[in-house]
Amino acid sequence: MNISRRFFIGSAASFGAFGGSRCFAAPVGVVSAGNPNLKFGVVSDIHITKIGEKEKMEGWGNNLTFRHTLEWFREQGVDAVMVAGDMADLGMVEELEAVADAWYKVFPDDKAPDGRKVEKLFVTGNHDFHGYLYGGHAAKVYPDMAERKKHVLRNDMGGWWRKIFHEDYSRFYRKDIKGYTFLGAHWDDGTGMDANYGRSTFGVELSAFLSERGKSLNPARPFFYFQHPHPKDTCYGSWAWGRDDGKVTKALSEYPNAVAFSGHSHYSLTDERSLWQGAFTSVGTSSLRYTGLPHNARLPAGYENSGTDGRDAWKHNGVKMTPAFSNAGDCRQGMLWSVYDDRIVIQRREFLSNMVVGDDWVMPTGEAKPFAFAEHAKKLDAPEFPAGAKLKLTRIKRKNRGGKSRDGKESIPSVEKDAIRILIPAAIPVKNARVWDYKVVAETAGAEKKTRFILANGFNHGAAHKRATADSECVFALEDFPAGATVKFTVTPLNCFEKPGEPLVAEWNGPAPV
Repeated sequence: MNISRRFFIGSAASFGAFGGSRCFAAPVGVVSAGNPNLKFGVVSDIHITKIGEKEKMEGWGNNLTFRHTLEWFREQGVDAVMVAGDMADLGMVEELEAVADAWYKVFPDDKAPDGRKVEKLFVTGNHDFHGYLYGGHAAKVYPDMAERKKHVLRNDMGGWWRKIFHEDYSRFYRKDIKGYTFLGAHWDDGTGMDANYGRSTFGVELSAFLSERGKSLNPARPFFYFQHPHPKDTCYGSWAWGRDDGKVTKALSEYPNAVAFSGHSHYSLTDERSLWQGAFTSVGTSSLRYTGLPHNARLPAGYENSGTDGRDAWKHNGVKMTPAFSNAGDCRQGMLWSVYDDRIVIQRREFLSNMVVGDDWVMPTGEAKPFAFAEHAKKLDAPEFPAGAKLKLTRIKRKNRGGKSRDGKESIPSVEKDAIRILIPAAIPVKNARVWDYKVVAETAGAEKKTRFILANGFNHGAAHKRATADSECVFALEDFPAGATVKFTVTPLNCFEKPGEPLVAEWNGPAPV
C-alpha cells in the first residue's frame, strides 16, 4: 500500500513550530497545552500472580502496582489502557482474574467516574500462553491433569477471556476509539495444552488485514498496533531480545502513520532507543514488574556488573569481581500517550517512586522523524561528571563469581583475592543528557589496556532518584596488573548512543591510591 509518507498530517514546517531541535523532547507540559483528541495509558509485562490487598505495593507478583497505575491513568482522563502482553506470570486462570480484579476496582463496568467508557487494549504474551510450563509450574500445583486444565488459561483462552474480561477473544482484533484505530495481536498459536510449547507467528493476520482494509485507514491519523515481542530491526536497533521474525516490520513499512507497541524485553524507558522512527514508528513499552538489563550488550564479556550470553559466557562471567546489578524490581515503568492533531506527547513514568524517567517525547507531524536513531543521537548531549568529582580507589578483598561449563567439565573457582575498587560518582544529567554506562580503562606502562563497561547505578530510574545519584562500582583484581606497577584508570560517561562526556582519571601505585 502506498499511502503518503506524510507522517500523520501536516508538513515539515510543523517541525519548526515546536522550537526547532527541541521538538523531539520537552519538559512536561511545555507543548501539551490544550485538550488532546485521545489519551491512553501504556504498560506491559505486569506479571501478576495474585490479588495483594494486604500486601505492600512493592511486593512481588501482586496486582497493587497495576491498580495504582490504573488509578493514575484514571486521574489523567484516559480513554483506554494498553497492556502489551505478559499479564499473567504463569499462565493461570487465577492470575488473569487478579488482573481483572485491579481493572474493575478502578474502572467498574469499564467506565471512568464520569461514565465514559475506558477501553481495554490487552493482548497476551508468552507467559499468558505457556507460562504454566515454566518450571513445570502447573503440573506441580495441580498434578491431576483434569484439575490442571481447569486452571490453565491456554486450555480455553477464549472462554476464560470472555468470562474474566466480558468481551470476545480473537487472536487478532480491532478497536476504534474516538476515531483512532487500534490493532492487537495475541501470543497464541491456536494450539491447546497438548501441543506443549509452540511458536506464535506475528504479522500474518496483520498483513491480511492491511491488504484487505489498509486503504480504508485514514492516512491523516496514526493507527496503533500492539503485540508482545519487538518488531524486528526497529526499537533497540538491529538486535533486541525476543524480537519477532520480521513479518510485522515488513507489513507496517508501507504505513508511515503506523505506531507499533511491544514489550517482552523489559528494557528501560530511560533508553532513548525505546522509540524508533523509520518507515513507521516502533515503541518499546518496558515493564510494570521489573526493568530488564540490556541483553547481549558489550559482547563478548558484557557489562562487568551484569552478565553475558553465549557458549563461553560462564568464562566471562566467572572471573568478574564487580557485584551483579540487583533490584530491577524497584523500577516499574509505563507511559501516558496524549494524541493531538499536530503532535503526540509521551510521558514516561515510574510507578513506585512516581517519578518521570525522562523528558517527554514529543512526536511532531510532518515528514520530519526526530526519533530516527541518527537524528535523535545528534540532539542528545553527552553526560558529564559534576564539577570537582573524583574517582575513589580503595584496596579490598573480593571473591570472583566463579562458574562452570554446561557439561561440568570445566570450572572457574570463586576465590577471595586482593582487588582495587573504583567508586564512580554519578554523572549528572545536563539538559537532555543522561548517563547510561561508564567505560573504565586501566593501563600500565608496556602492558595491554584492560577495558570494562559498567551499567550506571540507577540507569532505569528518574534522574533525581536516590539510585541514579549514587556511586557506581567497578572492581579489578590486583593480579591483573604487574606487581608494583602504577595503574591509570580512566572513566568516561556515555549516553545510550555512546556519546562520551569528559572522563575522570586517577592513578593507583602499589598498595595505596595516589
